[in-house]
Amino acid sequence: MKEHLEILKRVGKVLIVLGLLDIGVMIYCITNGISYSSSLNIFAVIAGIFLFRGSLRAVAVVSGFGTFLISAFTCMIILWPFYQPIELTLLQFKLDPVSFCTSLAIGLLVLGLLYWVVSELRQEPVLKARIEAGTKHTSIKVPVILGIVLTAVLTISLRVMLNGETAQQAKQRAEKEVGQGYKFHVRSLNTMLNSQGKFISSTVTAYSDKEMRVVHVNWEEK
Repeated sequence: MKEHLEILKRVGKVLIVLGLLDIGVMIYCITNGISYSSSLNIFAVIAGIFLFRGSLRAVAVVSGFGTFLISAFTCMIILWPFYQPIELTLLQFKLDPVSFCTSLAIGLLVLGLLYWVVSELRQEPVLKARIEAGTKHTSIKVPVILGIVLTAVLTISLRVMLNGETAQQAKQRAEKEVGQGYKFHVRSLNTMLNSQGKFISSTVTAYSDKEMRVVHVNWEEK
């Protein structure tokens, strides 16, 4: 067996197993009403199958997409203080350290897995096989820059949206529900337009030094 095929099969097996485990966890959470954000699921299984079968085209797709995700996730970690206040993040850790550390560990595990996959698929035997097969070889700089740029644009857009006039209205309405003594952070803001007017829904986190509450506010503008 060619050396590059051994690498592809190894990576393919790992992705298939982790994808199936992720699907199982997702199904369990759905049936038990538990909130769960799936990161791998069916996409990892499909990618794993193609890699296991020795597809060099799949190598290009998985390697490029994996590099993009590594770049985007790393940039997101660096820019996290722009997504929500640091004091709120520290409060989340203080109130539920187990859940906080579990989420952080899962995120780092996924990031580590992506790095391993990309590293394996960029080994010399695989790169040589791609050149011999005539498959297009793109620079790693492209997905890295794309991940940084898109994350930066998303961060700026969220900052503008979640600190605009509508967001301030959401904070004011949340304060009416929970009372004074809290700071407020808008987590989401959705606007729906129809013939009857504009409907706005928002999720706001109200927090103090010792407490955190999630407030859902909705209102109509005609």
